[in-house]
Amino acid sequence: MTRILLVETASPKRVRMKAEELLAGQIYPNPEITILTNDHPRIVQYLRETQGIRVIAIDRDKRRKMLGALRRERFDILYVFWTGEKRYRRNKLLAMRMNAAAAEVDIGDEHRFRLSWKNFLRFCLIRWKYPLPSDHYDFFQRWADQQDVDPHEGEKVLVIQSAEPPYVLAALEKLDRHPLFKNPRYTLFCRNKPEITQHFIGNPMLHEVRTHSETSNTWGHLRQLRRERYDAVAVFFTGDPSYWKIKYFAFMLGARHKLIVNENNDCFFFSWGAWLALMAHRMGEKTRLGIHPRWTYQLRLVFFLMAKIAVFPLRFLWLLLIWLRLRYAAFRWSS
Repeated sequence: MTRILLVETASPKRVRMKAEELLAGQIYPNPEITILTNDHPRIVQYLRETQGIRVIAIDRDKRRKMLGALRRERFDILYVFWTGEKRYRRNKLLAMRMNAAAAEVDIGDEHRFRLSWKNFLRFCLIRWKYPLPSDHYDFFQRWADQQDVDPHEGEKVLVIQSAEPPYVLAALEKLDRHPLFKNPRYTLFCRNKPEITQHFIGNPMLHEVRTHSETSNTWGHLRQLRRERYDAVAVFFTGDPSYWKIKYFAFMLGARHKLIVNENNDCFFFSWGAWLALMAHRMGEKTRLGIHPRWTYQLRLVFFLMAKIAVFPLRFLWLLLIWLRLRYAAFRWSS
């Protein structure tokens, strides 16, 4: 029996086809194949469709324990792919930490070699001349196009629960009556507490409800949500201090539009001018209610005004860089 560890260091289509080829016994006698992959549900399901292989998804919370158990298994063959995809660099480094009697490297174009210093130098010369194998599109880009394209033709909007459920429900009702998007599909990201989720499960406006355990697995949630490429993110600023972490989290998701909703159910798309105006209004309300003295409000108002003046050149520079990039892309396209 030949025990083979196949690490997802290339497109899932290439990994699955190689696993089926190895399973047929054409390369190694009596193979027993284990595939180590990321925890993306769609990829895990795709790989598990092949019968006779074991698929292990890396759990972010138990990563060190799982990898330690795999190293103790001492596989006969470690099979990895060096086909030029940058997104798999971390998995390639991870594969080198596995214990195996030998390491086989597949570089695409149906070529592979046994890992050694001499073969590694030859591989570097090949990659310097040919950055990607000729079959890269068939095994990587075409599969990505088929899997990553969302059939929904409207806007994908992520609603961050950064306020109590009544505020969120009121905002959803207002968006239903006065839509800001042409054909939106809403996904809610909320705390996984029963008293919170019971307000949202089954809501006809929500396509999906995702939950989190506050600060647990923050980076895992960030990677998954950024991978979805939402068109807009809605976040609530209602003055509730218990949600301040998730409010900052919303600005890290890379959405093009950020919809800010306040406690009065008023909303606006994020811009530095509107943001500074909201902060100034917050300070004015606290001064009017006697929470802060008036001189602190005036001092902070001056600070926000100076910050707005300081940000203006940066906004102009950013627009200039975008314009230059578009002009460069148009020049390359025309040539």
